[in-house]
Amino acid sequence: MKTSKILLFLTTFVICVVVHGAGPAGIVLFFRSNDEVYLLLADHGLESDRDRGWAAFGGAANEGEKPAETAARETEEETRGCFSRTELMKEIASREPVVDGSFALFFVEVDFVPALRIANNEVDSPDEAYAERGPYAWVPWSQIEQYLTSDIDRARTYTIDSKYLPGRRYTNWFWSIWLHNLRKVVEADALPWN
Repeated sequence: MKTSKILLFLTTFVICVVVHGAGPAGIVLFFRSNDEVYLLLADHGLESDRDRGWAAFGGAANEGEKPAETAARETEEETRGCFSRTELMKEIASREPVVDGSFALFFVEVDFVPALRIANNEVDSPDEAYAERGPYAWVPWSQIEQYLTSDIDRARTYTIDSKYLPGRRYTNWFWSIWLHNLRKVVEADALPWN
């Protein structure tokens, strides 16, 4: 079952590249506190996606979108509008993303917003995309980087210490495909906080 989901995901990415001329894209939102960097992550809230686990934000391109536009739109939707695509575009429009296969990944430093505030944000849009993620958590980089020292096994479960996660959640692991994206960033020495 896991293999078929991964194949479906990869097939969707390839179709997006062929049909739309651009691949999927996303943004890692982070803030710094003392000597630690925290990444805003979300569990996959839709029942059909709950085997994925925790990751940052992103998804498939709409027709005619450039990677930065896709990343900003998806991040706005998946953070329930707490981070506006207009403001995100100001941050990333002139940046080059780190690309892993067809996935373009951007990083944006933000001010801390409580995860519960994001989860409870009132959304004016009836668009289901604004409800596809959650709950949310700020996870320290040190919890993530321990898994990025070697190749990511997409069949393995990479757990998150429960002290960083809300009590009500669907999973307690990182999405292995997202970890693979981050490993490419580390290999490219492209982390913005290094």
